Amino acid sequence: MTVVERLVAVAAAGGGAGGLAEVVADWLGGVVVITDAEGRELARAGRGRGGRTLKIAAIAHGRRVGEVSRSGPELDGDGRRNLDVAASVIALELLVRACAFAAEERERGQVLADLIAGRPDVQARAERFGVDLDAPHSVVVLTGPPRLAAAAAHFASAHGGLSVEHEDHVVLLLPGADAADHADRSSRVLGAELRKPVTAGAAHGEIASAHAEARRCLTALLALGGAGRGASAERLGFVGLVLGDEPEPRRFVRATLGVLLDHDARRGTHLVPTLRAYFAAGRSPTRAKELLNVHVNTVTQRLERISSLLGPGWQEPGRALEAELALRLLDLIRM
Repeated sequence: MTVVERLVAVAAAGGGAGGLAEVVADWLGGVVVITDAEGRELARAGRGRGGRTLKIAAIAHGRRVGEVSRSGPELDGDGRRNLDVAASVIALELLVRACAFAAEERERGQVLADLIAGRPDVQARAERFGVDLDAPHSVVVLTGPPRLAAAAAHFASAHGGLSVEHEDHVVLLLPGADAADHADRSSRVLGAELRKPVTAGAAHGEIASAHAEARRCLTALLALGGAGRGASAERLGFVGLVLGDEPEPRRFVRATLGVLLDHDARRGTHLVPTLRAYFAAGRSPTRAKELLNVHVNTVTQRLERISSLLGPGWQEPGRALEAELALRLLDLIRM
């Protein structure tokens, strides 16, 4: 069996880029690397160090679909021609792979588009792609360079999620409720891959509402000059509330004071009124105790409990301002 026949046999058997790289490395020696049209490494095979690196573009039907690199001892004329032949066979395999991936991504994207639109009966279709909609997910809305959609599709697939171009943005659905981490990672990884800034706003929860919040977060981040970064609504705090297209004050209040509200409701304490009095008294426990009509030691104990629930740093200017704003909103809305 000739090497071309071996390559064709491996491709027909579904050996993929890895199997093809092994055939070429076994044939020509050295280390063989196959990359796609975007420069992502698909397979590596062979052994050896140093030597000359020879790169051959993989062209199929006039379209550059990837590249085959071979590092090792220098090849003679026949060796170069053999690598050219191998690259032609590999190009056809990469073209088939790219077309198959594009077709699947269209289906995956339609699932996510239907989820964003709140259409029913999407669960079974999502499960076909390994997406469990009963588990927590985050929605990330991205903006960046023209090739962002293709790179994001590979990123989502590699992380067990979905991707779609939707209303001038690229949207990802990724497993896990840590929206801030998803925003950071997608912005950083995709930005490095594309060598251009990628900005990401993220939120978690019910997919349609999370998408709306993620878009508002992206709008706020761009308005703040945060291009090339990622952030969630929680991370932006009241700035995201003020600058978003459709502010959601209840969500902001919950994110800022929810732990105190829950504590008061569950245990019958008065932490939220104490915090309100503390700010109204210019952060003086002595003056706050007069507003609350309790002993100053009671105010001090409540403030210690508030600190344990809100965490260190809650009295620093930025977080204190968020707490005061949340208290003012709490007076205006029904939770």
